[in-house]
Amino acid sequence: MSKIDLGLGDLSDIKPNAPRPQTASQDRSESATIDTIGRDHGFIKPSVPATLPRRRRTAMQGEPQHQISIKGPVRVMERLIDYCDRERIAYWEALEKFLDLAEERGY
Repeated sequence: MSKIDLGLGDLSDIKPNAPRPQTASQDRSESATIDTIGRDHGFIKPSVPATLPRRRRTAMQGEPQHQISIKGPVRVMERLIDYCDRERIAYWEALEKFLDLAEERGY
């Protein structure tokens, strides 16, 4: 393989500059500047979601399982998810509660 001469000569004497150490206040200032520029351009920092307590797991031992997929309006699905999170129950448990209530009312 032949070398192509680009007219740059020997570049072996080029060395990178050592980075200058920054103080903590310079780091904070730089971060604040970056955040401001990002906000000006429509970027926002992702917020850390509040940690919700995990739903309790219930044993369904010995009971046959079946799976369904439900599509629905976002407003309804969000209500279901919020309800299940608040009550710390699985979706099927909420469905069972709703069905029990409907049967009690004669539906």
